[in-house]
Amino acid sequence: MKITEITTVKQQIATKIRLAAYCRVSSDSTDQLHSFAAQIRYYSDYTKKHPEYELVDIYADEGITGTEMKKRDELNRLIRDCKKGLIDRIIVKSVSRFARNTEELLVTLRMLTDLGVSVYFEEQGIDTDKLNMEMIVTFPGMAAQQESVNISGNMRWSYQKRMQSGEFNCTCPAYGFDLINGQMVINETEAIVIRRIFSLYLQGFGMQAIANILNDEGVPRRYGHTHWYSGTIKYVLTNERYMGDALLQKKFTTETLPFRTMKNTGQLPKYYVENSNPPIVSRETYEAVQELMRSRQTNNGRKVHDHPLSSKMRCPECGRSFRRIVTRGTAYWTCAGRSSGATDCDNRRVREDMVRSAHREW
Repeated sequence: MKITEITTVKQQIATKIRLAAYCRVSSDSTDQLHSFAAQIRYYSDYTKKHPEYELVDIYADEGITGTEMKKRDELNRLIRDCKKGLIDRIIVKSVSRFARNTEELLVTLRMLTDLGVSVYFEEQGIDTDKLNMEMIVTFPGMAAQQESVNISGNMRWSYQKRMQSGEFNCTCPAYGFDLINGQMVINETEAIVIRRIFSLYLQGFGMQAIANILNDEGVPRRYGHTHWYSGTIKYVLTNERYMGDALLQKKFTTETLPFRTMKNTGQLPKYYVENSNPPIVSRETYEAVQELMRSRQTNNGRKVHDHPLSSKMRCPECGRSFRRIVTRGTAYWTCAGRSSGATDCDNRRVREDMVRSAHREW
């Protein structure tokens, strides 16, 4: 009898279903974090009440959106363990916890079925081991996807109304500003850099030349960026925020999954708000920069050769044209490739008065 009991225990151990639990919360707010902790506690107790299961692990993504699977590290770890043959069954609270993109949901479930792994969705009572997965899972998957679309639509509607009323500020402040209690406040350390960029441009420095100066001096950026580029400088020089105004809805989020941020080129209305935030440069300085920028371009965007020496001097090393820069009131001509950082030619700068004296037509 004793031997029989030992054999039974061994058989029970051998036939236990290896269970993995997956849980997810969509934000890191206090309420959602409580929900996250509750889910972990729930699945830890689940196997105690169901002796046929052996809990392998609890896979929990915290504060990650469900619309794109590639962004969820724990779900991807779960799938890798399934491929290693470590898991027989997955339990999830609901379809929406697992995926909100119907296509990804079905592809993942097909793959798990091929691996011999079943998935049980508690809220919907769906067990892929017993039911026709493709017929049944599609419907709650579509409902979960629609829920994401509805939430996104509600947020867009809210932003739109706040933009129309002028109440919307921003969610990610530009360099030179901090967002404190919903209000944009000047970051004085970064504001010094912004004012210097405007000043250098008005002195005649090009955008790439300004970027090179900031990079050489190791001036830091933010949001993980490490280098200044000509495009970065142009963004600063053309950003109306720096004179205290705001052009809202320059970009927008698409209405279908997967959601993407796109540049607003006329698809939606834009809203211009004057005196929306404290200025870093004066309105006169900002407008002077815009006028200088326009004077350097024709209607089709090409550079205007408005100086008699433009395109007439060439760099002896790279063959590029020399460009005119003004430093502290003195005009110089230098290799355009060198000043833009495109070449490493010797830094030859020739004063304009010396060039004039060398040309008899002057």
